[in-house]
Amino acid sequence: MKTSLSYIFGICFLLLIFGQSAEAQILQTRSEVLSAYGTPFSEGVSESGENYLFYKTPVKTKASGEYEQRKVLFFKKFKDGNETCYKWQILEPSSETKHNMLSFTRNLVQTGDMEWKDYGKGIIYTMELVNEVCTITAQYDQEVSLAKVYKM
Repeated sequence: MKTSLSYIFGICFLLLIFGQSAEAQILQTRSEVLSAYGTPFSEGVSESGENYLFYKTPVKTKASGEYEQRKVLFFKKFKDGNETCYKWQILEPSSETKHNMLSFTRNLVQTGDMEWKDYGKGIIYTMELVNEVCTITAQYDQEVSLAKVYKM
């Protein structure tokens, strides 16, 4: 009984950690990302002038087998000198598209074709499939949404 309780606690802990990691980088500073995820595979400045960090992570899934997930985190620099992550992109094999769509549809509000929003965190997720690559983009929604209250 004690072993199964420890096992259940361990699984819940892992699900909690991995469940939150997908959007965790949004609104984190560059130094927070580096301390949490370590040295990136590479870093630089995009064509549009945004600083980025690029990570490669080995992943194994039922749909795709083993592959390297690629993740790019984009930062904006503020007046105080801090760089804050406002957007990230994940590139995966197209075989992951179905799983990603099911996960987004189950956990988020679909706002368009291949677009979902997490209203609680203010993050918009979009998905694009090009040349057998599934690209997921998560971006902080800076637009202030007004809540409508209806009285019955």
